[in-house]
Amino acid sequence: MTDEELARDLVIKYINSSCTRDELSALFDLLEKNSISLSEWDAVMLEQWENGPLETTDDNTYDIYRQKAMQLISRKHGGGKPAGRTAVPGRIVSIAASLAIILTGGHFIASGIKKDRVEKQLATYENIVTAPGQTREVTLPDGTEVTLNVASSLKYNARYGKEMREVWLDGEAFFDVAGDAECPFSIHSGMLDVNVTGTSFNVCSYPDDHRTSVTVKSGKVGVVYGDDDIRMSLNPDEEIVIDKADGSVARNTVKTKDALAWLKGDLVFRQNTLPEAVRILQRYYSCNIELRDSTSNVRLSGTHDNKSIESVLSSICFSAGLQYTEKDGRYIIY
Repeated sequence: MTDEELARDLVIKYINSSCTRDELSALFDLLEKNSISLSEWDAVMLEQWENGPLETTDDNTYDIYRQKAMQLISRKHGGGKPAGRTAVPGRIVSIAASLAIILTGGHFIASGIKKDRVEKQLATYENIVTAPGQTREVTLPDGTEVTLNVASSLKYNARYGKEMREVWLDGEAFFDVAGDAECPFSIHSGMLDVNVTGTSFNVCSYPDDHRTSVTVKSGKVGVVYGDDDIRMSLNPDEEIVIDKADGSVARNTVKTKDALAWLKGDLVFRQNTLPEAVRILQRYYSCNIELRDSTSNVRLSGTHDNKSIESVLSSICFSAGLQYTEKDGRYIIY
């Protein structure tokens, strides 16, 4: 059997919910070393998608497939470490997108896939979104309480609370997880996976930020980042901060009351650079800020309790030795 024939059989097995873990591993090996052409991939996907069931496979196999897809997507955007084998960038984009449509109801529509089937997939997910300047409290079906910070989104599907408790986060949220030792709770955010049974903790993982962090208030939290390159267990008042650019990791002891002051509506800076501070301000105040002088190496720390944007800008400029002005609704730091 040729590699293309094997890959075709494995794709068909997956979509028909009969693909084992070993077969999944073999499929990804074939995809990453370019043993199946994109035209062949698209043809199989189209044929099997239109004829196959919408239901997912078993939880364990589904989770392996999802994590691999998310890793491919993150690498396409420049995150994570290079794979052992190098695939053509355009190919990774196509493969990642094709995987995403099956796993997360993403917006990519492979050639020939009918729009109504995509809409059926999307309809199985609950997607909660906060706008810039808006926070929101949510109770999940199992009683887990989530506070979603500004400019963030949380997604979970119809399977939640039955055989599994799994959510996807873009942005920042505080979780107070209902205890259930038989059904662990998992959060996926880019290359980050967080696993618990019942605890309270914070995840900050905005896609456009250079750092990702997990801060534990109570209980124990397991953190996995990348291809299991970073695996750590955190206790109360501990935090892990991961630099997405170079993969460096800092494990810190923190005062959770200060680290999680945003839950009271405060604006918090924690050793942020000026560009990072500007992104935070734009999320909190839903405003347009232009940074014309980013040469300052100042790091900003502190909590602003319900202050106006003008007050915060004045404080930042004082610390950085800069000034700001407002013009046509836009703030300019220079």
